[in-house]
Amino acid sequence: MGKYKFENDNNNFGETRRLDAIHKEVQKIEKNIKNRKIDNMSIEDLQEENRIDTVFGINKKIAVIIVVICTLFIICGCYVISKMLDGANTLQNKGSTSNNENMLPEITEKSDYISCGIITDKKTKEISVLNIETGRTSVVKLNNSTVITGSNGGRISLKDLGRGDIVSVALSENGEAQQLRFPENAWYYESVLGVNVDTSLMTAEIDGKKFTYDDETIFSYNENDIYPGDIEQADIITAYGIGENLLSVKIEKAHGYIVLKNADGIENITVKIDFGEPVKADTLIIPVPAGRHTIIVSGDNMEDYMSEADVKEKEQFEIDLGKSSEAFRITFEVNADNYNVKINGVDYPPNTTEVAVSRGIYDITITAKGYEDFSTTVDCENGNAHVSAVLSKITLPQNNAETGANTTHSGNTEPKPNSTARQGNLTIYTNPGWAKVYVDGEYIGVSPVMVKLDYGKHNVQAKDSDGNIEQTDINIDSPDKTVTLDF
Repeated sequence: MGKYKFENDNNNFGETRRLDAIHKEVQKIEKNIKNRKIDNMSIEDLQEENRIDTVFGINKKIAVIIVVICTLFIICGCYVISKMLDGANTLQNKGSTSNNENMLPEITEKSDYISCGIITDKKTKEISVLNIETGRTSVVKLNNSTVITGSNGGRISLKDLGRGDIVSVALSENGEAQQLRFPENAWYYESVLGVNVDTSLMTAEIDGKKFTYDDETIFSYNENDIYPGDIEQADIITAYGIGENLLSVKIEKAHGYIVLKNADGIENITVKIDFGEPVKADTLIIPVPAGRHTIIVSGDNMEDYMSEADVKEKEQFEIDLGKSSEAFRITFEVNADNYNVKINGVDYPPNTTEVAVSRGIYDITITAKGYEDFSTTVDCENGNAHVSAVLSKITLPQNNAETGANTTHSGNTEPKPNSTARQGNLTIYTNPGWAKVYVDGEYIGVSPVMVKLDYGKHNVQAKDSDGNIEQTDINIDSPDKTVTLDF
């Protein structure tokens, strides 16, 4: 670099310097100025300056980036955890009730089947089932595809089920019932009469067989629990059980009562119900099946007194024996053998010759096989009545095989049964019992009843207290036959 002349330089004009030397001098001056600033700052000022530029020893900008990244990770983690918890709750709540009080059986080795349970409650589209194996009550939900099978193997609906019914339940994966059916190892008695419950021994005798029950056994009437001792032999019940164990008893038709009034002076009172065997009246309140009955009261010092009783469930029907002396009698004289008498729509025993009645007007119908029906009305308002019934024989048309013309034969020309024809005994039962039984149109008594019949085909009819009629044809081809008619 060439030399320059400065005419005025700190009053030293005429002194010459190089540019690089001047640059060095400038750098030295700047360094001295900076050192003097640092010397004048306190330690606290340096620390404060450091805090402004860093966070926890990390550059401020880098710290901000780290915080943002961590926040994103936390938000994503919370979202994933919440989804996992929702999924777990969904699996746990499948098949539960709306209030989560009763859950379905715990998921064990086999959770999709209840082999035998008792229905304890029923609501729309769900039932409560007491599992007799675990003793646990669960709520089972039903849907439109649930198959419900009754004890007879046929399809039924939910309305046909009620408290005390027993079922096997097959469950789907979501806890709903795929199928309800009657358990394979269970038994049942339907609409039977004459159950004897012993509360001291906790036993119940049904149809001659004795079963035991416990505190879990359900006894119900109209869907409500009842005390076992409240069941009378006059109740019509349906019972379910397994082996010798009784699981539930439902009263289908409850008993009523016949109350005998003004009977204090009558000795050895007995009562016949629907012309059955006489029952000694140890008390003056007698339980009887609900329905319409013919009651005959007898005593050592009174004539038989007959009354018609329309007994309601759980209600009393009074028979005032003080009026027995006021009773009138209807006597019958009929020109046919094996005739039947119906008074005001009530059947009386075959070949009835005399009936005691209270004051009133009575409609009489007399029937006999091979004769036309005979009907009349009698007045017993002021005294006794006598019915002289002359029945007309039925003339039947018969086709002549040779000419094709119809010929008639009177009842006298009908072929008479062969006295040497083989005969067999037919025993007739009904469910429920106490039904009036007719064979070939002839009244033979109240079920159970036995009749001797010729070999061959016969028609059997039974009518219960409500007037319902069941019938069947049976072929007598052995010394003893049995038939049961179910209402």
